[in-house]
Amino acid sequence: MTTRNVQAMPKPATTPPLAIAPPSLEDVPRDMKATYDLDPVKAVRGQGFIKMLHKYIADDLRSRLTTTALRDGVEVKEEVKLFGSHKPKDADVAVIHPDNGVLLSVGVRSQMTSVGNNVLEYYQGIIGECISLQDRFPMAVYGYAYLHPLLSKKWGTVQGRKVLRDEHPDHARYALMYNAITGRDGTLYKDIRGVYDQFAYLVVDFQNTPLPTIRDDLVQTSVPLGQRDLRVSTFVDRLVDTFRQRNIWLDYFE
Repeated sequence: MTTRNVQAMPKPATTPPLAIAPPSLEDVPRDMKATYDLDPVKAVRGQGFIKMLHKYIADDLRSRLTTTALRDGVEVKEEVKLFGSHKPKDADVAVIHPDNGVLLSVGVRSQMTSVGNNVLEYYQGIIGECISLQDRFPMAVYGYAYLHPLLSKKWGTVQGRKVLRDEHPDHARYALMYNAITGRDGTLYKDIRGVYDQFAYLVVDFQNTPLPTIRDDLVQTSVPLGQRDLRVSTFVDRLVDTFRQRNIWLDYFE
């Protein structure tokens, strides 16, 4: 019996996929503005607009995970359903351990139209989300990022048809409201409900040229940095710091 040497065909050369850089904080309002200008109604009602902020926060959290966390199967997930105390809750971003559940949860919301009409209803809603998850996971870290435009739009009626008009939200008042539900700390933090560990309140001037800007100065007129830090630029840092203070024996975040 004879054998033949069969030469394996060379595999075609493949081009490795290009790495996609995570969005920077400057990218987020710029891309949100482009999406909004393309179709304001679709941007407000759809998910593409706010997902840019989701991705920024999620990618920043992923970049902080240590090799120990990755080895233990810890993941940063987006749009994940969590079991609250009474019903499932949709978390926009969550850090989850495969055996021990939720370690950190973040809610993200934008409100571009009719801010004055709806802000109190949404305020109640985000407090309720917090309570439900804290009942089930009292040791987890909870954060919320809320975006308002500097100049928003409000639906009105002109000659029998609906139109969007300019609206000037009361950012100073809203900053005080979000400050009031922030700061779950101290040795008894596990018994506190309806208060977030960290909050980010973004007031974005989408009309600024050449690029939209985040107006932290407007927030700090009501809630100065010495009282509370509500900046999105420090949001993930603050979440990570809170987690590390509560879990000094876990090496999961850099």
